[in-house]
Amino acid sequence: MTNETIWNSLHGLEEHFLHTEEKRMEKKFIESINVKGFNCLDIGFNYGWWSWILLQNIGKKGKVYAWEPSKFLYENYLAKWPFKNIIGYDYALSDKTGIQDFYVYSDKGFGSGLNSLEKENAGEEETPKEIRKVQTKTLDDWWNENGGPNINLIKVDCEGHDFKILQGGKQLIKITQPEFIIVEQKNALLSNFMQELNYTKIHNEIGLIDSVWKLT
Repeated sequence: MTNETIWNSLHGLEEHFLHTEEKRMEKKFIESINVKGFNCLDIGFNYGWWSWILLQNIGKKGKVYAWEPSKFLYENYLAKWPFKNIIGYDYALSDKTGIQDFYVYSDKGFGSGLNSLEKENAGEEETPKEIRKVQTKTLDDWWNENGGPNINLIKVDCEGHDFKILQGGKQLIKITQPEFIIVEQKNALLSNFMQELNYTKIHNEIGLIDSVWKLT
């Protein structure tokens, strides 16, 4: 049951995509750092690729907290993952708590990776098929509501909303000081923010991730 659930989830990405050089690079990076026992945040679960490679490396004492605001992806994949050390959430993370527009390009397949709280994220060639209202919280909200757990690694891939999510987690980052923060988005504002929090960029463009930051 476990292998079948994971297999079906990952192959929702389209089988050929799992065997690209980009995915090999992401997997190799996680395997190259010692994440055993880490508590990790997977913000932007989609079909679970990053959660899967993290679960393979953190061991029984580690934990993954994952977010997926797409109802289809949450109910059919994240909510069904049968591991004790992954906890899933069906709301979106942002820089504020409330209700926001969620731009949906596709519920299924590769196009679901474009879904975002950012209206202009996908570019002029793509048009959202639907705009849904979703609940948002800040990362600091979540952290305080759950007793302030220690966090060792954060991965954020939320289609142009990454910086806002990290802004909403400034307290968490300052206090728990995660060793690694992996971000799909890159811009000057994000870079300045990370440097102010004593992080140094150690990698550019690992697979589909634009930057990896390490606590100095």
